[in-house]
Amino acid sequence: MRQLLLLFLLLPGLAAAQAVFTGLITDKTNREPLTGVTVYFPDLRKGSASDTSGLFRVADVPPGSHKVQVRYLGYKSQLRTIRLPDGETTTNFVLEPEAGLLQEVIVTGLTTGATVKDSPVPIMTYNKIQWLQTSSTNLVDAVGKLPGMSQITTGVGLSKPVIRGLGFNRVITVHDGVRQEDNQWGEEHALQVDEYSIDRYEIIKGSGSLLYGSDGLGGVMSLISARPPEAGAWRGQVLTNYQSNNGMFGLSGLMEGTTKKGLFARVRVSHKNAGNYQNRYDGRVYGSAYRELDMNGTIGINRKWGYSQVYLSNFHQDINIVTGERDRNGGFLKLVRTGINSEALQPVSAATLNGRAIDLANYQNLNHAKISWNTFAKLSGGSLSAIMSYSQNRRQEFATTLTPEPALYFYLQNVFYDLKYYFGGRQGWDFTVGGNGLWQYNQNLGSQVLYPGYRSWDNGLFLFAQKKTDRLTVNGGLRMDIRQMRINQLYADTAGIFAEAAFSGSELRFAGLNKTYSNPTASFGATYALSGRWTVKANLGRGFRAPSTPELSANGEHTGTFRYEIGSPNLRSETSWQGDLGINYESPSLNITASLFQNRINNYTYSEKVFDRFGRDSIVDPSRPILTYRYTQGNAVLFGGEAQVIYNPQLAKWFHLTGSYSLVRSRNLSATADSSRYLPFLPPPRVITQVKFTKAEAGNHWHNLYAQVEVESNARQNQALLAYGTETQTPGYTLINLGAGGDIVGGKANRTLFSLYLTVQNVFDVAYQSHQNRLKYFGVNETTGRAGVFNMGRNVSAKVVVPLGKEK
Repeated sequence: MRQLLLLFLLLPGLAAAQAVFTGLITDKTNREPLTGVTVYFPDLRKGSASDTSGLFRVADVPPGSHKVQVRYLGYKSQLRTIRLPDGETTTNFVLEPEAGLLQEVIVTGLTTGATVKDSPVPIMTYNKIQWLQTSSTNLVDAVGKLPGMSQITTGVGLSKPVIRGLGFNRVITVHDGVRQEDNQWGEEHALQVDEYSIDRYEIIKGSGSLLYGSDGLGGVMSLISARPPEAGAWRGQVLTNYQSNNGMFGLSGLMEGTTKKGLFARVRVSHKNAGNYQNRYDGRVYGSAYRELDMNGTIGINRKWGYSQVYLSNFHQDINIVTGERDRNGGFLKLVRTGINSEALQPVSAATLNGRAIDLANYQNLNHAKISWNTFAKLSGGSLSAIMSYSQNRRQEFATTLTPEPALYFYLQNVFYDLKYYFGGRQGWDFTVGGNGLWQYNQNLGSQVLYPGYRSWDNGLFLFAQKKTDRLTVNGGLRMDIRQMRINQLYADTAGIFAEAAFSGSELRFAGLNKTYSNPTASFGATYALSGRWTVKANLGRGFRAPSTPELSANGEHTGTFRYEIGSPNLRSETSWQGDLGINYESPSLNITASLFQNRINNYTYSEKVFDRFGRDSIVDPSRPILTYRYTQGNAVLFGGEAQVIYNPQLAKWFHLTGSYSLVRSRNLSATADSSRYLPFLPPPRVITQVKFTKAEAGNHWHNLYAQVEVESNARQNQALLAYGTETQTPGYTLINLGAGGDIVGGKANRTLFSLYLTVQNVFDVAYQSHQNRLKYFGVNETTGRAGVFNMGRNVSAKVVVPLGKEK
């Protein structure tokens, strides 16, 4: 450690020399200079913008090899490798108009950058402007409509990302390079990250195990904060969001700035408060209210040798749990204390339904605190990246009015590290070597124990290489991981009371476990430009997932699923091979993308119903009809594809037409009956069509105006896991969504005073149930005969963004 600290103290001396990067940026079609084009060095987090003459200048750049991004809305992004000697270097850029939205430059953490078009690995992006122009109820809901993406929901405040049919512990979430861990094995456990603080999403639709090891079998969702402002600039922002359906009010304030010497600071405070949502069939859905409070800040330094920064955050959420219990008149019920040691279900009053109070007898109290250190330094022969993070995740679940103590209390501590060395690019080659790992310690601090506490330690080493020419991009890598797991013992009595230590009347249900899992992973792919407009790409990746603690240790009734679950300590790691094949057509007016995939998973872990020796349901306690399920393994396959069309004619740049199609199918190859051959929580086929009209200016005070109409059609999901009553088929539905907005400018400098974004989701207030909505499996409403709780009805959203401060 001493040597590492000494290295970073000496970094300014190692990069004493400096270079200046200048040039001219013009339009390819008319050779006119372009104003406001971003020229950015992602490694150094340093950049500039072109002036009214199309000229740019970036000073204090260390000599050597660098990736430079050139981006401008409405034009194709460029990513080049530039070798800068001492002194001034001039390079000119010619940008070509493109159809549709800006194609973001991707920084995956393994390479210094690749565009979406050039990356063999299937990647999607979603930026802050797209988020502002749509409506979302939480972090995951924001990207749930992207091709290949969907979400498992428990009300409007709890969503889990699903990538091509896989979710839970098969998808990794990364926040600014750090793995986000908040007990994601649970169906009602959502991500605890401030939605308002995210500037860009990058989603890998395929194995992410090469990047982060275990659990990346299904993909990676990377959340990225905005980059710091230029040296000498300070700015701020106030963002407000109101949604009519549940009265949700959100407020987020930001202040940030960079001194001329490169010192950077950022502070953001965000708050959300929502009542119960409503729909045509259920009215107000009791138990769907929530509130959030997040505070985060960054302090660091950005110099010519690179940057170093420290990030701190504390995210808190109080969220009710929808139970779906109703009386004979269809009214929702709540748990009420009726005596010193008694409680009962009683009807919910209209005032309570229309309010936004949190029911303290049935809710989750969640808190996620994190501190991370992120440093990047240019060295003479390459560059070094280091990330260290510590986080605490406290999840308290309350289920009774008789005691203020939480029934379940998971206290999860995480230590994450990531270290990479990038060799300087030469002759189109980029090489990266490195490793990352995760230490976890999960404790049970509540009055009840669902699963035993555990310790785990992941470590992985990898090598990644990329070769890029004018027409061909080839990349690939190898990785080796080791996971060590130590799980505590679990005792239980005949009443289903669990503990990690023996108690009166208890017996040993799980003997504990101390086991090591090791797995190799790999990825190889290529992108080839057949012509100036046609591009083909292919990728093959191997992923893996080590078994989770519930799958290994369960041996009792799960109160959340009303099942008696039996784990298996002999489970092996899931391994997968995913193949992707894609094609892209691009012209100044039209962009067409299509891709096919197949993901074959060995040792796929799932629960199957246990029968007795007479073929009847196995029931542990005859007085309580709790069915028994056992975790087992077999082989499975998922396959499907996505397609997207963007039409933005050159002669009518104000018109935008976008259409997308997503399809995922599955087979449990080890299933013995037709009713159990499908995997659970599979999204139905979906088509989304959007027509958008834009206008750069209208009068003296309106800029960047837009209006859009979106039609979202979800087909009937017939391929559901019907066995054991796990799922039911779901009817199809179509939603119409509207949006409009723009910037209001004024003052002597004609600056943006504020921006307004209006949306109407589900314009015709259609009553529907998403197939991945967990609430659809609640009890029958005796008044209407309809099963379960329905999704949110019509929702009008208004966002107002007020910029503060000034740019350099």
